[in-house]
Amino acid sequence: MNQKITFATILVAFSVFFICFTNASPIGLSPRSPGEIAYADFGPSDFTEPFFEDKRSDTDIVCGKVMFFELRCEVVRITGQFFGGFSDRTNKYEYQISGAEKKLIDSDLIYPPGTAPFQFDVKNKTMQDFCGKNLTIFCDDNVIGTSLIKQLVEPESEHE
Repeated sequence: MNQKITFATILVAFSVFFICFTNASPIGLSPRSPGEIAYADFGPSDFTEPFFEDKRSDTDIVCGKVMFFELRCEVVRITGQFFGGFSDRTNKYEYQISGAEKKLIDSDLIYPPGTAPFQFDVKNKTMQDFCGKNLTIFCDDNVIGTSLIKQLVEPESEHE
């Protein structure tokens, strides 16, 4: 009888350890899993194609990519880098997502003709707060680039 209680205690302890430290609860704690991805492309859709000056309009001079990754607990991580369109560190560069206020781009990130890679987290937001909206880049209050934020959709598995 004592062996059965010891075995049951060890089994329960192992199960609690496994669930707590691997986050492998059999109960779904979230209605959807994190990990959704979105992106905004600036410039040519194919970066192997040369991006000649005559192909750009006055409002489409930025070249680069911004990625949006949804993390747990309503946090979206934004990463990216621009390769063109940032001509001078002394100019005032800002970005704006449709419906939100403009935010300043730190001049320490700007290395003409582009930017250093950047990353920051936005709390209390989900991917739905970004997808389908425009990301616009400004230089001294003039639009130098706009791109639609598109959600990356995984192809459906044949086994589902």
